[in-house]
Amino acid sequence: MNEDKRTEANPTAESRTASRGDLNRYIGYDVVDKAGNKIGTLDCLWSDHTGDPAFLGVKTGWFFGKTHVVPANAAEVNEGSRIIRLPYAEDMVKGAPAYDADLTLDEATEREIYDYYHVSGGRAESATEEPFAGERPRFDTGLEHEASAPKPEGTEEARIQLSEEEIKIGKRQVEAGGVRLRKIIRTETVNQPVELQREEIVIERVPASEAQAPSGQAFSEQDVFIPLRREEAIVQKESHVREEVRAHKRTDTERQQVSESVRKEDVQVEKQGEDVRLKDREGRTS
Repeated sequence: MNEDKRTEANPTAESRTASRGDLNRYIGYDVVDKAGNKIGTLDCLWSDHTGDPAFLGVKTGWFFGKTHVVPANAAEVNEGSRIIRLPYAEDMVKGAPAYDADLTLDEATEREIYDYYHVSGGRAESATEEPFAGERPRFDTGLEHEASAPKPEGTEEARIQLSEEEIKIGKRQVEAGGVRLRKIIRTETVNQPVELQREEIVIERVPASEAQAPSGQAFSEQDVFIPLRREEAIVQKESHVREEVRAHKRTDTERQQVSESVRKEDVQVEKQGEDVRLKDREGRTS
């Protein structure tokens, strides 16, 4: 009874809670700053101490990037372009506190986030909001359409849509190294034997009986020069192709196992009361 009175006294409380809860369907949207520069993607949502989703988790890196916290009350959404715009600069968001998505934010942590963004009374004091070229965010949960839709008399129906993620593996080429071929010159000493001839003088004195006949030049000066010769090595060098080095690329294919966590929603049915019976599509009762 008291709960009904509070709802009547504050008719916008329910719609505000519903709009915040519907932010879950924007997971994966691109997040841009007030100038339109891409900051990252919407990775998760945090609830405040009242249980309402009030903070956006913006992932600013690829696989190992940080998830920074941004108040959700000032976000603008363009559903056609799948873009969420924040009234803050890129550097301010990337310098914001970053937490793990599984962390539960307490009131002290919320106050730290609000103080960082200078948020007071639900609005940013220093951030200047600019018009967004797109549709303003509409965070309806679909409950209003379901309530207004005509239903057969005597029937009540509730629907919960269950979503699941599927992994899609892409490929891209990255530089993984390379080989540089550089021709260099090395000098080494080669030793090769060679036979060289040289002349020498042999002086002999023989007795007169073995000497040649007199030449008639006795007691006259005589000067005889006998040249000596020798062989010396002459080194010549000539170049020729010793071998050829060839380098070419070939493509090898290897199989890798890629592992990634995906989320899948399910529904848990709780029966309250002994007279509650549940039936599946085949009519079996549980």
